[in-house]
Amino acid sequence: MAKQRIVYLVPAKRTFRLDLDMSAFKGIDVRVDEAPVSSPGEAIEAVKGADVVMAGAGAVDADLIAAMDRAKAVCTFGHGFDRIDADAATKAGIIVTNTAYICNWEVANHAAAMVLALNRKIVQYDRAMRGGAWDRPAGRPIGTLDGEVAGLVGLGAIGRSLAKRLQPFGLTVKAYDPHADNWTFREYQVERVTTLEDLLGQSDYVSVQVPLNKETRHMIGEAQFKAMKKTAYFVNCCRGGVQDEKALYRALKEGWIAGAGLDVFEQEPTDPKNPLFSLPNFICSPHAAGESTISLSWAAQVASHQAAAVLRGEWPDRCVNPEVRKSLRKV
Repeated sequence: MAKQRIVYLVPAKRTFRLDLDMSAFKGIDVRVDEAPVSSPGEAIEAVKGADVVMAGAGAVDADLIAAMDRAKAVCTFGHGFDRIDADAATKAGIIVTNTAYICNWEVANHAAAMVLALNRKIVQYDRAMRGGAWDRPAGRPIGTLDGEVAGLVGLGAIGRSLAKRLQPFGLTVKAYDPHADNWTFREYQVERVTTLEDLLGQSDYVSVQVPLNKETRHMIGEAQFKAMKKTAYFVNCCRGGVQDEKALYRALKEGWIAGAGLDVFEQEPTDPKNPLFSLPNFICSPHAAGESTISLSWAAQVASHQAAAVLRGEWPDRCVNPEVRKSLRKV
């Protein structure tokens, strides 16, 4: 019998298979048990006796973490880790890892595409023409991009990639990120703005790329939309909980801002009757920003290597709760 055990939680019903990179576990005496789960109770039973839990299905809440009697780590497959109760994991001495950097280029590409589509009114023109209208002036005003300001909320991997994509279009890139070092701003030729409100007031396009946590939930709400220019556009390709959707609806409906593009929603899948869909100055996509021909396989590889590092007794390089180092679980 293997000395260590991975439990890989997967949806009982799934449309695609995400295979682990078994080469990551070379030289480790480990068994991988795939556990299809359709309820929290099934997940609780599945994780018992696991040394590492790979979270490919559902929320990892405090109850599920409490059921992990041996686990040293919970490894997820995406940038975001908001569906994992990292505080409960830390209290239990359990490492939480994500797969940061797996699709920062793809998400940056998507956010840049949103900015360009909003600027050029691509979606609005398309809708109108399909309805029989040939009305070029309807898109006015259309800014030049050159000399306009892109304000980035967050200058992590995605923010830095987005800055590099927007600058060639002539945009001046500014950012608010209290956690980023000054050298990062200098290296990427991004102007630092010290408050969120100042950034919002200076920007023609605001793009948010931050993790969802207690600090960032609803960080963009009524006051923030009112702080933006009436001619400005809002883009979010990170996590839906970062924006207050009711406030965004009012901002678009009442003209506080010119338009918005969302790849993410507070509830996903979002309701087909979401009132945002009725607005002509709103464009969207179904949390697809990270998609590419390699992003899913890369996610599986990185997650596998995080798990392998923990099983070897090493520190994983994508730990999202580093404070757990002080109280690691000893089994």
